[in-house]
Amino acid sequence: MAVAVAVVAADTYKPIPILKDDRTQNAYGEYSFDFETGNGIARNEQGYQQDGQENSGAWSYTAPEGDQIALSFTSGAGGYQPQGAHLPTPPPLPYERNGN
Repeated sequence: MAVAVAVVAADTYKPIPILKDDRTQNAYGEYSFDFETGNGIARNEQGYQQDGQENSGAWSYTAPEGDQIALSFTSGAGGYQPQGAHLPTPPPLPYERNGN
C-alpha cells in the first residue's frame, strides 16, 4: 500500500523549468537579477550604492485562485515601498465621519 502511494506522489510531481536566470554583480554594490519559471513566476531586481543601498524590482505570478499578481517596489532611504493592485490600501485621509 505504501508503494502505491509513493508511485502516485511521484507521478504528480513535475519539475518546473527555469526559463531565464540572469545575474550580475560588481565590487561597487551594484547588482541585478532577472529570472522566469515555466509556470509563470517572474522576478527582477536591481540595486546600487548611493548614500546606502537603493533597490527596485518586481515580481509576478498567478495566485491559486487564478488571479494575476504583480508587485513592484523600491527600497532605500525612503524605506520599502511596494505597489500592487492586490495590496490593501488605508482609508483616505482626512477621515470624515458621517452621521454619528
